[in-house]
Amino acid sequence: MIAIVRMKAQERPERLWDSVVTHTEEIQERLHERGRLLYMSRRAKHEDVSLFVHVADSDVLGSVITDELGRIKNLTSCWVINMLKPVFFPLPKDTSKMKRYVITLRVFPSHLREVYERLLRAVMPLGVMMAYLALTFHLYGDCLQFSALAEDERVLNRFIADKVRNLPGVLKTTVNYVERTKPLISYDEWKKYSIRHSLIPSWNERLMVDQFGN
Repeated sequence: MIAIVRMKAQERPERLWDSVVTHTEEIQERLHERGRLLYMSRRAKHEDVSLFVHVADSDVLGSVITDELGRIKNLTSCWVINMLKPVFFPLPKDTSKMKRYVITLRVFPSHLREVYERLLRAVMPLGVMMAYLALTFHLYGDCLQFSALAEDERVLNRFIADKVRNLPGVLKTTVNYVERTKPLISYDEWKKYSIRHSLIPSWNERLMVDQFGN
């Protein structure tokens, strides 16, 4: 399972990122073969830090939070978002001119399957690429999330307004700019790991972005 662990600190939240980074190597050593830290990110205008982690089961995830993350100084709360039916998309290797965004959708349950499948097959506009798609159910209404890379935020916003917000059953969309990302696994290791655990499609693998480092 892949989960997003969002962490907050009430005191000096600007230091939380560095505090988490200093613990990642130790956490990975303790995880060993039971899981893998993938990457960290931080959304603009938010004081939380997100840690993406793939683990063998929910008990392992619980131990990561209680035994490892719980020891981080000034950490005051954790929020776990499970990524259900996650799909990571192949992307071009060089994305240096693109910015990353995370988009959440509020969808009527009766339309959720159709919305998920249509996004899975969506043809993205020039200069916009989807990075991942997953069901999340992280709020009573918000139940689907995808990440996109875009050269121009205006093009992404038009795509969302014209192609996403108009899908039957979609009640609301929220776009957040991801201002910081840190890979916690190299591209070569990610390639082997993702194939072993069936985390990415086998098709077009050569185009998988080097989004987890060099």
